[in-house]
Amino acid sequence: MSLTNRSQVLLGYKNPLQNLPQKTNMKNYQAGDIKNMLDSAKSAQVVIPQTSIDSVGAGLALALGLKKKGLDVSVFTTSPTDNNYSKLSGLDLLTTELKKNDLTITIEHPVDQIERVSYNDDGGKLNLIVQTKTTSPQIQNDKIFINNGGVMADISFILGDDSTLGANADIVSKGNWIVISDKQISPSWAKATIIDPSAPFSEIFSFLLPMIGLEIDMDMGKNLLIGLRVATQSFSVNVSPESFEAGALCLKATQPAPGQPDPLASTPLSAVENKSLPGTNQPNPVSSV
Repeated sequence: MSLTNRSQVLLGYKNPLQNLPQKTNMKNYQAGDIKNMLDSAKSAQVVIPQTSIDSVGAGLALALGLKKKGLDVSVFTTSPTDNNYSKLSGLDLLTTELKKNDLTITIEHPVDQIERVSYNDDGGKLNLIVQTKTTSPQIQNDKIFINNGGVMADISFILGDDSTLGANADIVSKGNWIVISDKQISPSWAKATIIDPSAPFSEIFSFLLPMIGLEIDMDMGKNLLIGLRVATQSFSVNVSPESFEAGALCLKATQPAPGQPDPLASTPLSAVENKSLPGTNQPNPVSSV
């Protein structure tokens, strides 16, 4: 067959391939309750009991999506990250301290009508002073709410089992908690759960985030793709068809605009891919093709 004839044959297949029906994602988690809870939330926390590239990458992708949605977000990890995590976006959101005794005063009043917030010491008593603008209506007492510790956010996500939180395990006793786990657990205190023992966190979140209304952008996709590559040792172990689909979704989100650098071009994975990573599934070797 000549080159011309071969090109004609290939062109003949173009239209049938384009007309194939669109396939939906392989994963379809029951995420309606989570989306409903997010719609009314103004603050969120993400708790990562076991620190790994996979869990932190997924947790930060979630946090970045929540922040983009307008929520006040923090991410708690039980241990600090090292240089292996340096290519992840959103590291400034990480903290290793839980402030469980904070006093939160919420005032239902337009922020643009607040002139200044200050405090003074009145004989050992703390006065908080909220000064409104001259054109602003007075703040009514029924619009002031006090939260004395305990619940730190409107909605809380935990990636895994609370039993590994140690002294901080009591934080799940209050608030609206959502459990996302790569292991089979049944927490009675959770308002919603997504359990998928067949996948690492990064794969779970690749499908879950769009389901709860969080579109995966470049930074979120980069974090998830790094987590996927480490958890599967560059898609060589612990993989399934869904793993590759998740990778494709994330890779598409990370494609740079023309003339922009590739955010994954210099990601140093060789130092961590062959290490045992807590918080991910045990690798299941697959034969090479």
